[in-house]
Amino acid sequence: MKALKLAALCGLAVAGMSGSSFAQLGGGPGYYQGFTANAKGCPTIRYAFRGMSDTPVGYVWFSDASGISKATGTADLQTGKFNLTLKSLDGNGPTGTVVGVKDPHTGIVTATLTGPGCSNLKLQPMSPTMETPNG
Repeated sequence: MKALKLAALCGLAVAGMSGSSFAQLGGGPGYYQGFTANAKGCPTIRYAFRGMSDTPVGYVWFSDASGISKATGTADLQTGKFNLTLKSLDGNGPTGTVVGVKDPHTGIVTATLTGPGCSNLKLQPMSPTMETPNG
């Protein structure tokens, strides 16, 4: 049952990442999403965060559907610095801490995930998705 639930969650997340923006799915502009190749022997990590606020929330999962996690924490909106904790929701989702910053001038977010095993890498810089004309 857990594997089926995880596959469904990851399938929905991947569908949202492939070809459709979150704006088209009702998320609106300002979502951050992306993926990062991991170390050899580890699956790619995918992530999606709603617009940056003082209490950011996002989801991080392994592309092989082995686990999904929720990221919650705090952010300083003036400096752009944030700190998130990942808690596995299903399977063996990535765990650890994400520390990063949103550049106040460009909106580009850079972050590092520090955790055990395959949950230890630098995430690719990301900028918010923009609302599409049809969104």
